[in-house]
Amino acid sequence: MNSVTKSTCISASISRRNLLQCTVATVCGGLIPSQSKGFQSVSIANIRVFAESNKVRTIPVHATCDVVMQYIRRHTAVRFAKCELDVHLFSSKQQYLRFVKRFVRGDEPRRSTFIQSGNRQRIAVYVTPAVQQDLQHELCHALLHSTFRSIRIPLWIDEGLAECSELLHVTNSAMGVVQVKYTPSSLSHPEYRKHVQLMTSARVLPDQCRLESLEQHRNSLHMSWHDYAMSWAWSHFGLHGPTPVQREFQNYLGKLGTPQPVPPLSSEMRQRIPDLDRRFKAFFS
Repeated sequence: MNSVTKSTCISASISRRNLLQCTVATVCGGLIPSQSKGFQSVSIANIRVFAESNKVRTIPVHATCDVVMQYIRRHTAVRFAKCELDVHLFSSKQQYLRFVKRFVRGDEPRRSTFIQSGNRQRIAVYVTPAVQQDLQHELCHALLHSTFRSIRIPLWIDEGLAECSELLHVTNSAMGVVQVKYTPSSLSHPEYRKHVQLMTSARVLPDQCRLESLEQHRNSLHMSWHDYAMSWAWSHFGLHGPTPVQREFQNYLGKLGTPQPVPPLSSEMRQRIPDLDRRFKAFFS
């Protein structure tokens, strides 16, 4: 991740939903939502939620964070660190844009943003019908960055696991019980279906689907929709694929938490799973 100076809050990680041609913006003065008229906050443990209106105050942020954490932990064995996080929920697009543009400049932001700012992280979400998916995506980023901190988690895993988290179908019953189902076959983005179909057909060159091509990415601004689809596909394969693949994926994430240099996952997998590409293609066929 990028370094953070004491006097400047920067965006060290801009997710797919806020794919900007952006530069770092200095935060100098002005009110944040917790200090602004009309915003109310709810704090549970280390997560503070600032809601712009009653309309968005009922969104289950804390329960959703628990759901995402439990899902990733169950399939990766990652032990998440404490996440110091502020979540800002906006019913007004104008308010959302005003807040986000204090941290980044460039094209108009998408409807949700993850911002790494010093030791405390922020998520800003403009509430739309897709708010639950947006929130799950950004919360996954926050959990991963809190856990791995200065260790650079590969970009394709960061984005791929966030994409997987979007596909958690979370429902909140009248009794307050959160129910969760992972629905990889009900992809919310038509682009994913299209790319997965292309990926498993002869119309796509094999090297475009190989893990090595994803491992070369260092900046989300340079990732295409195809790259995001492949990041989801390889992450989904690591979480839910054949047992040897799941084992290697878990071992790799475990090694990322150690100070020793870690070889790319592709080299580790190919040593133990020589037919990796065939298994990958067969899994999505």
